[in-house]
Amino acid sequence: MKIKIIKNVEKYNDQIVVSFTSEFGGGKARWNGENPIEGREYFVELEIPDTVEWRKDVTKSVKEQYCIKSDGNSTIIVCEVETLFEYGCCDFRIGSSIVTLDIEGEPYPKGTFVEISSQNLILYDIYL
Repeated sequence: MKIKIIKNVEKYNDQIVVSFTSEFGGGKARWNGENPIEGREYFVELEIPDTVEWRKDVTKSVKEQYCIKSDGNSTIIVCEVETLFEYGCCDFRIGSSIVTLDIEGEPYPKGTFVEISSQNLILYDIYL
């Protein structure tokens, strides 16, 4: 996913927390890699390293439109259930990007738009 770094906000556990924007909106995330340059665009992979839970961290979205937004200390990603795996993983689509998460609970069907809420979003520069 292509993002633009708005600001290097703070340091958290030896990682920089950045505010960013994309074609789907913006939020805050930890940055993995060399210090990003404010105002520069990057192609990144999104990761939520925690195991999330259906109907708690991942809830059905009212809107069926890809979106990234901030809500206090959390970043919310509105995306679509893409592929369900039997062993507790799921692929989610946001535009042309896919995010794979470890997930527990009873899943929503493929094609359902969901909101993923996380305080632990990490961005990886894929062109290191």
